[in-house]
Amino acid sequence: RKNARVLTTTRDVVEWPRLDGGNSQYTSAVRVTHVDETPASATAAATNPTFGSDTIPVYTVMARTDISQNLLEDSAFNLLDVLARSFSEAFAIDEDTSFLTGSAGGTATGVLGARATGEDPTPVTGITTVVTGNATTVTADGLINLVYGLDAQYRRNAVLIAARNTHRDIRKLKDGNSDYLWAKGLVAGEPASLLNYPFLEDEGMPAVGANTYPVLFGDWSGYLIVDRVGMTFDRVEDTTTKGTNTVAVFGRRRYGGKLVEPWRFVAMKVSST
Repeated sequence: RKNARVLTTTRDVVEWPRLDGGNSQYTSAVRVTHVDETPASATAAATNPTFGSDTIPVYTVMARTDISQNLLEDSAFNLLDVLARSFSEAFAIDEDTSFLTGSAGGTATGVLGARATGEDPTPVTGITTVVTGNATTVTADGLINLVYGLDAQYRRNAVLIAARNTHRDIRKLKDGNSDYLWAKGLVAGEPASLLNYPFLEDEGMPAVGANTYPVLFGDWSGYLIVDRVGMTFDRVEDTTTKGTNTVAVFGRRRYGGKLVEPWRFVAMKVSST
């Protein structure tokens, strides 16, 4: 979330404008023409951007916990505060996973959100894929190809992201002299970096395995998050809960997300070809 583009909306769906006609260097069809000092009016060739749109639905996410009224009354600490923190954590983890691998149909569409039922998370349309060169594991060559698979103008703000065990596997990579290839960048309090780019951990990413996509590299400003309602936390008592001496506690929020500029990302696939 902190690296993505975030928009607050008052609607249940957002139509986001999209520029078409670009390529690996240009994000639209606009091009320039070199002209003389006093060009004829028709010298500059007209290149008009083509606009499309991305539809980003807003989804509702909820959590519920039923607590004994006696427990609330007799607890030595504020149990509702503990629940609020637990709800906040669960919502944050869930949205992280949605932004990475959500496949719509009730949740945000993740960067790895293009897949049919039963398939592993797969990059959405427009994302470049590079292979590791090995059918079952990550490789140093594959990581270098991953970084240079992204155009220079998008690498400036790009980050690598993978799950914890993928970090572990990458740190174990060695050269022919059995020396580790990656020295973790923990100098002067700086976070871990790989190939001079920040390397983030998130357990929402797929594990390493044949034909999986365990590492992403990209600029998250190309991902749009739309917030409709922040998390609410409500204590509810009605005739049903009163009759069972319980209190229902609800957490709720509304948001959506979608990759609107896929050219800002590259995905690594564990494959030999």
